[in-house]
Parts: sequence; C-alpha cells; structure tokens
Amino acid sequence: MIIIKKNIEYKSVYNSKNSVSDYNLVIFIKKNNYGYNRYGFTAAKKIKKAVTRNIIRRRLKEIVRLNECKLKEGYDIIFMARVNASESDYKNLLKSFIKLIKRNNLFKGDLNK
Repeated sequence: MIIIKKNIEYKSVYNSKNSVSDYNLVIFIKKNNYGYNRYGFTAAKKIKKAVTRNIIRRRLKEIVRLNECKLKEGYDIIFMARVNASESDYKNLLKSFIKLIKRNNLFKGDLNK
C-alpha cells in the first residue's frame, strides 16, 4: 500500500471534484498515471481527541490493506473520516467503505472472491 504524503498531492485529489460520501466517510478519487493506487487517510479536526482520530485512521488503513487486491488500479484515493465516524466501530466503517467504493465502481469483478 502506497501512502500519499505530500500536501500538494492531497490538494490535487481534493480539487479533482470527484467525491462520494455517506454518514461516516468521504472518499475523494482522482485517476493517476501509475499502474497502482495511492491512498491518503485523514480525519476531521472536529473529532476532538487525537487518539480517536488515530484509531479511525488505523481502522481505515486496515480495511484498505485487506481489500486492496479487489480494487481497480490507477487511482489516488483519499479517505476522510467524518465526525460521525468517532462513534462507529470497524464493522460500520467497513460497510461505509464497501458502499462508497461500489458507488464509484472501483471494485474489479465480483466482491465475494
């Protein structure tokens, strides 16, 4: 899993204006010119405690790590946790992830593999 680290790269994905959201997450997506995906993970500053923000980011990283092989390649994807994500457990974050990735048609083939 390759992580987006530079602020300029984050801003270019945000400015691509391609996003989907639900109760827990916002996903920003931009096509890149590489043969692999790059990921970014952020949490809203309105989630007051840094510990909570870090827990949410770690859960999202784990969800992506386990499902990365099922995603189409060639995208920069940023996952932004909303304030509501602080009350969500791993299972709810996973449901949000699957719903938003499906909505953007980023799964390759069948999900049940």
